[in-house]
Amino acid sequence: MIENIIKSLENNLSESEKVIAMYVIKNKKIIGEITSTELAKKIGVSQSSIIKFIKKIGFSGYVAFKLQLERDLENKKSSSKNKIHSDINLEDSLEEVTKKTLAETIEALNSTVGVIDYKNFETIIEKIRESGRILIIGAGMSSIVARDLELKLMKIKIDTVHYDSKQMQLMKLSTMNEKDLVIAISHRGETQEVLDVAKIAKDMKVCVVSITSIGKNSLSSLSDYNIGVVSKESVLRSSAISSRMAQMIILDSIFLRLIQKDYRKVKKYIEKSKKIVGWVEK
Repeated sequence: MIENIIKSLENNLSESEKVIAMYVIKNKKIIGEITSTELAKKIGVSQSSIIKFIKKIGFSGYVAFKLQLERDLENKKSSSKNKIHSDINLEDSLEEVTKKTLAETIEALNSTVGVIDYKNFETIIEKIRESGRILIIGAGMSSIVARDLELKLMKIKIDTVHYDSKQMQLMKLSTMNEKDLVIAISHRGETQEVLDVAKIAKDMKVCVVSITSIGKNSLSSLSDYNIGVVSKESVLRSSAISSRMAQMIILDSIFLRLIQKDYRKVKKYIEKSKKIVGWVEK
């Protein structure tokens, strides 16, 4: 887990942080037996640099960091042939599967929240708030996440649409201008159909916000703004369990922040939506 996080953050680390990262990757066993002060001396940096690095990769402190390293080492002992998803093995009981899934999700959420640039995040929320129309694009599992954001924004009367079809996305995009916004969702940031639509949006001078895995990828590179999430990759990548949950906490935060900013107005929209939906369901 820690090695994956470090590699995904590689392009976001300073030179001194890269030195710490390299030492951590090569000396996992040693770190479990020493204090943060001793680790700093071994690397030749200050203790505050160690703590800053640990928080940057999503951990609350040195103890939590060491515990995760110990879990990583323990997980490595089990045969990778028996793994079906991250730390979950073929021999695990239902209780173990459930607890490991929960642990993985919590790790992804904590790591993602720990690396968010909140100034950038606030700017993105303002872009959503001020935009004329919003087109949300995503394929495969990311389409499910895109649909969730569409419903959230519709609920608070933000002109939003998501289409599964690339052709429909392009048709909608053709009616948009620089006052509008495209939100592109792709975990790896390399989904070709999402990239194609995002590139055309950029050519049209439509602002592009992307939600991808943290670090450099094709989609984050061409976007005006990016939010990165941290999660484990798995053998069964199609399940996308932790990445989907990490993306969802971003969407929930966007939704709640928008409600905060326009509470009185938004409250009326939500109440009206509930009332109308209630009539239909009766």
